[in-house]
Amino acid sequence: MVGRDDKGRFAKGHKGGPGRPKRSTEERYLAALSRRVKMSDWYKIIDTALARAKAGDATARQWLSDYLMGKPVQRNEVTGKDGDALTVRFVWDDRDIDSDADAAQRDAAADDHL
Repeated sequence: MVGRDDKGRFAKGHKGGPGRPKRSTEERYLAALSRRVKMSDWYKIIDTALARAKAGDATARQWLSDYLMGKPVQRNEVTGKDGDALTVRFVWDDRDIDSDADAAQRDAAADDHL
């Protein structure tokens, strides 16, 4: 492999692949696409996708909904065992940091009640 070491990593002096195109390059591609795809062509593409979606084509339905409504945002809820709050423990130098925080929290609560 060109520019890579024996472990497949990029060797010194070789920064890797081409990366993301510069904005000016993207603008040129978009302009070229806009010149080639006329509105009448775009309407035909939409009409075809709509007809296929109505006929039961799941891919056409997905394509149309992505354009019309945007892709849905994925949300994840992370909970602990049995849906309880998630408990995170950090261990550093064989000390259970969470237990130190718990003790400090208990001490602070006891001070509030005095």
